[in-house]
Amino acid sequence: MGKNNLINLLSKEAQDLLLSKAELTDFNLSKVICIVNEPIEFLYFPIDGFISIIQDIEEHPPLEVGMIGREGVLGAELILGTNTNAFGAIVQGAGSAWQIRANDFLVEVNKNPEIKNIISAYIAVRISQLGLSAACEHFHEIGPRLAKWLLMSQDRAKSSTFLMTHQFISLMLGVRRVGITTTAADFRRRGFIEYHRGEMKILNRIGLKAEACSCYQKNIKIYSSLVS
Repeated sequence: MGKNNLINLLSKEAQDLLLSKAELTDFNLSKVICIVNEPIEFLYFPIDGFISIIQDIEEHPPLEVGMIGREGVLGAELILGTNTNAFGAIVQGAGSAWQIRANDFLVEVNKNPEIKNIISAYIAVRISQLGLSAACEHFHEIGPRLAKWLLMSQDRAKSSTFLMTHQFISLMLGVRRVGITTTAADFRRRGFIEYHRGEMKILNRIGLKAEACSCYQKNIKIYSSLVS
């Protein structure tokens, strides 16, 4: 049975309690999972798919402010007493997830403090990562940010190959498509990646790590220090 890392951190009793209310759901590429300010209907614990957390500002296209894969959960803010989505979310990598109705989740959280503690720790992780993301977008250049983003996507896809277009990447990073195309072409020339008709393949992960901004490792450190 597939599980997500947060669920894996729970005792077997708590896992069984939570999964008794869960259903497997498919994550289809580009599917809108939730819309900002609309009611939280479900929580999603990704197994092998991953989600882009997006923010809209006035007339501008949506910008990615975070990414959630099997290390996390979408909808964690429910335990803070809010019942509306703080951000929008779209499927970036196809796969599957455990889906739990919001009301069912709150019932299980009240039964078992262990679940609440894990979700609270993850919320602290997300807050730290959101702050880091804002600074990264402001201070770091396209190349290092793209390298970081590709590594983060590969980590969550659990594969060196995943579906991705330059248009989608440019929207998520909030930069012009020509900037992504130019940087991706340089990465391909240097043997870091290959891409064709919407399929991205990582060829040299070590090379990408050398190119990535420090935020890649900082994201990992934030997660491991607060959750693991």
